[in-house]
Amino acid sequence: MIKAARHVPTTYQTPSNKDVGGKLLVENYNDYMSDMTAKLLIDAADFGLTVFGDGATIVKCPLTNILFAGEIFCVTCCLLCCCWQFHKICFITNVLTGGYEYQVLMDVVDSSKHMAEGGIKDAEYLAKQIIPVMLRANPQRVLFNMAVFDGAGNVQKGGQAIGARFPHVITIHGGEHVCSLFVGKVFQEPCMILLKNFTAIVSFSFLC
Repeated sequence: MIKAARHVPTTYQTPSNKDVGGKLLVENYNDYMSDMTAKLLIDAADFGLTVFGDGATIVKCPLTNILFAGEIFCVTCCLLCCCWQFHKICFITNVLTGGYEYQVLMDVVDSSKHMAEGGIKDAEYLAKQIIPVMLRANPQRVLFNMAVFDGAGNVQKGGQAIGARFPHVITIHGGEHVCSLFVGKVFQEPCMILLKNFTAIVSFSFLC
């Protein structure tokens, strides 16, 4: 950046903090989402897409996250007890499958207004939040094959509602919460910490 700054004219003015936190941030977000969505769709015609998400309350703010993933990536991570400790294994999945099986956080919905009005995160609400995001990525409704949600009845019914709009979608029960707690304790062991650090080093060497 310093080298590039040497070539700007003397009339150049650095963007204000409002620009950095406003239009420049929006442009950066749009570029990032376009790039990641394009990568996500590279092998989607062959392997399909998976939608998954969950609700969370952060600093008293109820949120609903919506994520997409290549199906091979999602299945592989489920087999390996999909949780945050394994997020660095995505490069292994790409090498084994020869594909670009990315996972992308597509949206985080602020549910504050809905909850303040007495609403709940039921099947209808979840489906209404997730389906428009899926349609933006695949208007033809043919790429999505699977929806993965936790075992709560209202969430599973939301997956079934999604399946009514996307005929190829089946809904499965994701056990990531239980697995995350279990693997979180396992990865406190010294030998597993060593394995985790080794995986991080190897993955970063592939990314560089």
